[in-house]
Amino acid sequence: MSDTEQNDLPAPSKCERCIGPLFGFAAMLVVNALYLACKGVFIAPDSSFYMRGADQLVAAGFDFQAFLNDSPAFGQYIGFVTWCAILKSIFGENWSAAVVGGNAVANALTVAVLTNALRRTGVCWQARLSTIGWCMIAFDLLVWSKGLLSDPTFLVLATSAVTISAGCVRPLTSSLSRQAGMLSLATVLSLAAICWRPTGIALVAPLSVCVALRLLSQRFRFKRTFTLLATLVLVEAGFLLFAHFMSEPESWPLPFGGGHISYTAHYYDDGQIVWKRYATYHAEPETLIDYHLITLDRLRYWFACYESEFSFAHKLYNCVFYIPLFLGSTATLVAWTLRVFRNREQCDHLVTVQLSMVLAYSAMHAMLQVDYGWRYRVPIIPCLMMLSAIALDDALRRRIRNAAYDST
Repeated sequence: MSDTEQNDLPAPSKCERCIGPLFGFAAMLVVNALYLACKGVFIAPDSSFYMRGADQLVAAGFDFQAFLNDSPAFGQYIGFVTWCAILKSIFGENWSAAVVGGNAVANALTVAVLTNALRRTGVCWQARLSTIGWCMIAFDLLVWSKGLLSDPTFLVLATSAVTISAGCVRPLTSSLSRQAGMLSLATVLSLAAICWRPTGIALVAPLSVCVALRLLSQRFRFKRTFTLLATLVLVEAGFLLFAHFMSEPESWPLPFGGGHISYTAHYYDDGQIVWKRYATYHAEPETLIDYHLITLDRLRYWFACYESEFSFAHKLYNCVFYIPLFLGSTATLVAWTLRVFRNREQCDHLVTVQLSMVLAYSAMHAMLQVDYGWRYRVPIIPCLMMLSAIALDDALRRRIRNAAYDST
């Protein structure tokens, strides 16, 4: 960060520096605890699957080979099933309360992680404080914490992996061993997330971007507009190729994954957009373009603030909560494209990695599924919050610069 950029905002006082990870963790933990005290434990349809897996793993004495041989379906979720089995072994009949308690701690850790990432990037305390406040009213973070579900623990793994990935790209003054250690940690967290939920595979994108930035940043300046357009063209090509396999699943060329392709194609044949929200469905597709339009419409609904079946209060809340995040993230995307952050390398790297996560996760779910309650969108919420915080930080810097210019 240049001296000019550092002086755009007044230096935070010692008290202001305390408004950071610990404050965010404590505030979110209190809010989540109060929410759980009011709502109690929720047994979702997925919960019975995890409960059965935990019971079987405990009964097998944590013999993973025997467990997976008998119940291979749990292999894709072995991380969370193991977590539930450990809590069951420790807390016995109270293990369900331990799971939701762990969910509350995981949500609090997520807030701490994103707040710390913003602090290390040089984002002002005002923007960090607003982000903490936004997290505390994020109903989508709270609502799944009351269930015996993997969402909150997956969220902290994914958020940590993405922010640490961005931290791997340091100036040359940072030791190579430290960068390698951070990259190793980000890789381990990404692998844990993949074991928690298969959709963690999207974390390969920010990891790859991190490695590319580390290799190229010191000797290569990529054209932002060209990179953005090229990425969109590649995504569109991927959507078209996927539409082909949805229209002809038997043409899948690899010896593995054919079952998943056929399974997904079945819902494309139904015209499904949002899971079991039939008002969003398309007519049965006939041409390649029809299949392609299903994917594009899923992508549109992935970012939807409301649905016709929502109550007025639900629609109003979603608009108030999400529209500022989308606008802030869009403003940061435009600033990134115009290289506004070129004198703030750490901020620029964080934005690049966060954008790659949002794009990868959104594109993947546009192809696979947009769920009934938009539950699968939760992992990108911290990314949108960080991008919006950077937009607010940039706006405050420009305001101070303009005020200083006017006074001279």
